[in-house]
Amino acid sequence: MGFIYRGYSLRSKSIQLVDSKRWTLQVTVSLHKDSGGEPREETFSSENTFSSKEMADTEGIIFARKIIDGDIPGLSIDLLCKLSTA
Repeated sequence: MGFIYRGYSLRSKSIQLVDSKRWTLQVTVSLHKDSGGEPREETFSSENTFSSKEMADTEGIIFARKIIDGDIPGLSIDLLCKLSTA
């Protein structure tokens, strides 16, 4: 599942946990350099689990948006932004 938010490309991947059959998430935030250069990416995951794949997908995009907005302590895209200007 992918979206664009504030100029960043967001991809959410749901992963089913073998032991509990619940779902967790992994999100990738990408930033494309100007003039078509290689995109820079960072991947984040959460320890939260969900009862369905659909819920994990939806929460993944919300999670990525919160990271971009700086709303999750300890997680940020600062390095991604620095790499994109290098």
